[in-house]
Amino acid sequence: MMNQTKTAIGASAILTLAAAASADITGAYTFNYSVTAADFDGSDVTVNVQDLYLSSNDSNDTVLNVFNYNASSTAATSYFQSFTGTGWQPTNLGGPFDTPALRAADSFVTIGGFAQDTLAPEQAPGSGAGSGLDPNFGGNGAAAPGADAGWYNGSPPSLNGQVGSVPDFGGNLTGLGVLIGRFASIGDSDLSFSTLEVTWNQGLGTPGQQGSFTVNVPGPGAIALLGVAGFITRGRRRSA
Repeated sequence: MMNQTKTAIGASAILTLAAAASADITGAYTFNYSVTAADFDGSDVTVNVQDLYLSSNDSNDTVLNVFNYNASSTAATSYFQSFTGTGWQPTNLGGPFDTPALRAADSFVTIGGFAQDTLAPEQAPGSGAGSGLDPNFGGNGAAAPGADAGWYNGSPPSLNGQVGSVPDFGGNLTGLGVLIGRFASIGDSDLSFSTLEVTWNQGLGTPGQQGSFTVNVPGPGAIALLGVAGFITRGRRRSA
């Protein structure tokens, strides 16, 4: 009887936590892979790509901006930009400037606006349109984002930042989230333990929410849910 009570309390707690965490951006993580692609001059470039995503638990979540981004000590201090890329703001001019390296290996930051339901979204013409940089970023031609860097969706009515189907941490298309940057480096780089803050809402006319996240580190809500789930499992085993 005591074990059944513990199970009931655990179930109630996890439902309460889930309700409290509803409609939230829940974390920041990278999906990592390598790419070899031809640049404008025909030469191949090989880069290590870290696509930076925000995860969500509600399909209406719409990211508005990222601010106070600070890279970890293991992140690169310079990132690859393709020959026809114009900098950190996504730009593909099309025609002869539309190269494989620009689509797949170029570094940029964005607030969504890229194809979803794919493991490696391409920087096609129009992708990430309207993404802007805060002054702390260091400019469109910066080698890497500066201290307390920020970027934003300059056209909120576009809903570019709305979450959708994206790769999860393990590379399965089961995640719900939005792409906020591609960090491509010639050498090693690891964005883990970088920190950032985010503003999001539920679409036009809804109030904004904010949260702080550490890249590739589960947020407190996710840890709490996992802990309660483990407690429930142990309670059920004892009552069996």
